[in-house]
Amino acid sequence: MKRRLRKKLHKGEFQELGFNLEFDLSEANNEDFYEKFLNSFITEAIEGNGLECGGGGRECQEFFVVQYRGSVSEEQRNAVKEWLEKQPQVSNIVLGEPCDAWY
Repeated sequence: MKRRLRKKLHKGEFQELGFNLEFDLSEANNEDFYEKFLNSFITEAIEGNGLECGGGGRECQEFFVVQYRGSVSEEQRNAVKEWLEKQPQVSNIVLGEPCDAWY
């Protein structure tokens, strides 16, 4: 496969890695708490580490975390996990292994 096509398809040296993230939130049904938590999570844990995420929802906190242009580093994964571990309302944190963010 030619370099240009590999780049377009995010293959080979252009592959970008992200990871799945799941956790339980004890006060997900409290709307005020949920909004404040979600804003803090995105601002501090995700954007604060140069990342982006998608997914989530009140019943199930499941996200896919990526870095804008490039792969998520082990340090970034650990920073997100450490932030979640400091939150008393969060339990059962599961970080998936790095996986292809495009396929």
